[in-house]
Amino acid sequence: MFFIGVITNQKNELYVKNELSKILPVENIIFITEKNILNIKNIKFETIIIDTKINNKLELRKIIANANYILLNADIDVNLETMHNLNLTVITYGFNNKSTFTVSSIEENNIIICLQRIIFSKKGKEIEPQEYELKIDENIEKYIIIAIKIIKLLYD
Repeated sequence: MFFIGVITNQKNELYVKNELSKILPVENIIFITEKNILNIKNIKFETIIIDTKINNKLELRKIIANANYILLNADIDVNLETMHNLNLTVITYGFNNKSTFTVSSIEENNIIICLQRIIFSKKGKEIEPQEYELKIDENIEKYIIIAIKIIKLLYD
């Protein structure tokens, strides 16, 4: 059994559960907050989505140290020292043009993201650079929609 940790705003939680429950059991999704970070530090997460800033850097590093994948919103201010010297795959996303997944176009109901370099799925499948068109909902933040798409690609 593997777990996916999600650090996001509370208003995104229902969307995340609904979308990720299509590819894995909902019990495997754990939301990480400032309030519960001390209680979950011993859980081994396979993947962690960091979509919003968390201030407890020491405990965050302990949680990240055991993960295989980190999906990082490149447009938030995160101290990358937290991930220094760790054996994990960091996949960045956002409007930053150096991100692994960058936003190339945004319209009223759609967003197009571009994978800029080869990544590998959990099963070892090579995912080559290409564009993906995503439907957006005005009630859900665009960043978390991108993160969920990446999770779906990784877990095929």
